[in-house]
Amino acid sequence: MENENFENGQVKISDDVVMIIAGIATNGVKGVYSAKTGMTDGIANLFNKNNYSKGIKVEINESTVVLDIFINVEYGCKINEVAKEVQFTVKKEIETMTDLIVSSVNVHVLNIVTEKEKDKDRDIIETEN
Repeated sequence: MENENFENGQVKISDDVVMIIAGIATNGVKGVYSAKTGMTDGIANLFNKNNYSKGIKVEINESTVVLDIFINVEYGCKINEVAKEVQFTVKKEIETMTDLIVSSVNVHVLNIVTEKEKDKDRDIIETEN
């Protein structure tokens, strides 16, 4: 947890906050595919930290952050470009929102998701609703 002293007290930024910022930033990158829960679960868990922190590991040492992000990439996207965009976006968002220094964002591509798999996920979501 990062501590910063101010005139009127301390501000503490937890690892969970950094994970949530990284998760939201990662999910916003074109080409990153994240399996979602059903719509009902999604609404119920909208503000649950686990909704955004899955697949993200954070290590904070003093004011420096190292992240490991595990993603699935949509088939047809250039993997290196998606990974670079995740690195850039996550670094920018964390540094802007927290004033912490991001020393590295390690992106691990675990899988390629095809249209067929996306359709299967959509069918599951529709049957749940």
